[in-house]
Amino acid sequence: MFTPTHYLVSRSRKTPVQLIPSANGFHVLTEPEWQQGKEAAFEMRARQGFFCQGIPVVGYHLQPIELAATTETAKPTEVAETHNG
Repeated sequence: MFTPTHYLVSRSRKTPVQLIPSANGFHVLTEPEWQQGKEAAFEMRARQGFFCQGIPVVGYHLQPIELAATTETAKPTEVAETHNG
């Protein structure tokens, strides 16, 4: 199942992506790539930035996806204490 964790943001687009750990950093997988079983075109390398099919690119950044729906419904659960005596 494709589960986006971040948005890949450029000047004109905001694309939901899933980060997949790799030897050099992370592969940045889009939903169409996942559906078609393709390799991720984008990669984010530590200290080197973003690459598209091995070529350095500028003007992109990642934005975490807010989990607002999850945090709104998540409430602390009460634990009932039982004493056996």
